[in-house]
Amino acid sequence: MPTAPNAPNAPNAPDGSRPRDDAERAVRDELAAWRTRAVPDAAAPLEADDLVRLLRDCVAALALDPAVAAGFTVNTVHYYRRKDVIDPPEGRTAAARYGLRHLWQIAGARLAGHLGLVTLAEARAAMRDADEPALVAFLAARVADARAREAVRAAAPHAMVPNETAGAPAARPLPGRLAATPPPAPAAAALMIPLPGDAWCVVPAAHAAHRSPEAARALVRALAAALRADLSP
Repeated sequence: MPTAPNAPNAPNAPDGSRPRDDAERAVRDELAAWRTRAVPDAAAPLEADDLVRLLRDCVAALALDPAVAAGFTVNTVHYYRRKDVIDPPEGRTAAARYGLRHLWQIAGARLAGHLGLVTLAEARAAMRDADEPALVAFLAARVADARAREAVRAAAPHAMVPNETAGAPAARPLPGRLAATPPPAPAAAALMIPLPGDAWCVVPAAHAAHRSPEAARALVRALAAALRADLSP
């Protein structure tokens, strides 16, 4: 199965760069700097409790939502082993020894599950037996997803405040509409996905398309129907 898709890239900026690519590259640099500090010897064997400690430190260093690491324990590491989300360690049970690649795998899988944009099965398919650059790239993409979501949520309260709340005069109702019609309720938390051609797609954070490929395909078909576009080959 091919690597799980990243969020779509944003349109090219005036200087020819892609903001999404730049964001993921910056995260990879952050991860490299953190690894140098936290795991000076990249070949050092790690125990399950080391993976737990390092995951928490990594989440804090990247200023991610603390909920990503909340509740992550040695039992979670063992669960990932049983589900083949991570590669088998060297040795068995209490003698099992892990490596840096296992740290990238648990971090990528944990963040993917927290976001709900990539299923655990998709994360497993993307990361099992992958080389270290691919593992770091997968994790960097999930970190970029998390930061994009937080940026949208931070901006939403300011962008979606009704005019009355902002102190501006109330909008005059359109002809044919009752003046007493209440204003629409504030929008729920959503993920704004940049698309080619300066287009954007806003998908509610709770939408099933974030977790189900079939729901995502149904959403694409619905969008095509709304645009009266024929998707047939």
